[in-house]
Parts: sequence; C-alpha cells; structure tokens
Amino acid sequence: MPELPEVTAFKRYLDSTALRQRIVKTTVSDRRILEDISPARLARALKGQELVETARCGKYLFARAGGRGWVVLHFGMTGGLSYYREEAPGFARVTLDFENGYHLAYTNKRMLGKVGFAEDLGGYIEQQGLGIDALSDALTGKRFAALLAGRRGPIKARLMDQSMVAGIGNEYSDEILFQAQLHPEADAAHLQGEDIGKLYRVMRRVLRTAAEKGGDMSRFPRGYFMPFRGAGERCPGCGGEVRRITVVGRSGYFCPACQRRR
Repeated sequence: MPELPEVTAFKRYLDSTALRQRIVKTTVSDRRILEDISPARLARALKGQELVETARCGKYLFARAGGRGWVVLHFGMTGGLSYYREEAPGFARVTLDFENGYHLAYTNKRMLGKVGFAEDLGGYIEQQGLGIDALSDALTGKRFAALLAGRRGPIKARLMDQSMVAGIGNEYSDEILFQAQLHPEADAAHLQGEDIGKLYRVMRRVLRTAAEKGGDMSRFPRGYFMPFRGAGERCPGCGGEVRRITVVGRSGYFCPACQRRR
C-alpha cells in the first residue's frame, strides 16, 4: 500500500509532468472510485483549469485546480499515476486530457483508493480526521511525545493511527519499530522517554530516507528491514528468523531477537 514515502514520489512525479497544463477533458471510467462527487461535476470543476500546485498530508495527495479547489487522490492498495501521450495504462479510473495532447491517469487495479474534490483543503483534512503529517516541520519530538502520552495499546497500532500521525502504514511501522528495537506489541503508554525519543528520531529518518529513494526497497540502505519482511526470512541485523505477528487485525513482521519484549 502506498504510504508517505510512495505518495511523496507520486507528488514529485505529478509536479514534474502535469503542472501548468490546461485540462480540456476529464474521463471517469468507473464512478465507484469517486468520493462524494459525480463524474459530470468533477469534469465541470476541472475543465479549462490547470493544476498549479500540489500538497501532501500523510497518504493523501492534493492538486490545486486553479482557484476552484483541490483534486483529492488517495491510492489505497494499488493506486498510482501515469502521464502519457499515446498508450493508456491499464486500470485507468480517472483520466485528465491536457491541451498539449498528453494525459494524466489515476490508476487503481483493486479499486480501494478514491478520487475526490475539495474546495477547502484544510477543511477536508480535518473532516478526514487526519493528524499531523509524520514529516511535518511542526512535529517536534516534544509534540510526538505529547501525542503518545496516555495512549494505550500496541505501539505498532499507534504508529498506524492516522488521527495521531498521518502517513505511516503497515510496512513502514514494521521498519520503524525494527530500527527502534521495539516489539510491535509494546504498550505505547508504558514507553519511557528515552524510547519515545529514539522512536521519533528513527521514524523521521526512515521516512525521509524512503522518500528520497522513492519508496524503492531495492535502493534502501543496507540493514533495512523491509526487503526481508516476511515469515521465515533472515533478519538483516542478527540473522535470526523473522516472524509474523497480528496486531489489531493487521499482519506485521518483526525479529524476536532484536525486538524483545520488556
């Protein structure tokens, strides 16, 4: 599932391809992908406009269409973007046709994402219940500790709670906890200040590094956990066996030797 680093890569891709180009037509091939807007209304909102800037909050990407509002893109499990001239990609659910003859397609094989339109970006983010972005400059170590304070439950679940900190999903929570040497089921309310400080620093470093690499695991630094994320794989730290664990209904992976219970 695209998480913060992958959505950052989508943002860079859109910025480098489709900005400042006039939209002449919008095609929706499957209206089930739309969130609270009809295909006709979306087409009217975008016709004649240019995507002039983009923004990201957690796993959401936003593109401002002139002065009319923001296109909302959530990628679900299999979403992506494709900028092309002639050969359309598979599973294109929403396509923007530009005056220059090129097209931008939002693709999604499994239909678990969504495309919408928001006149007020801040209002939309609040409506979705999103917390502060995990890489926001406003998320200091002190603020992160305050957000965790009093929150019981497995630390893996707290990291994936989009209402607390937006952008971290199943895969990157495993990476962050591995590098912070914390067991996924450690109770967030019982973490000490030293553990919380380390978790914050590791979270920021992991997400920044992954974003720089475009979410491409083959480019991650040596010792990262995600390329070995699977039951029976060998831990990149100690060589021990990686094990599967279920936390609040989600399957994750960890190294029992490196991430011991305390």
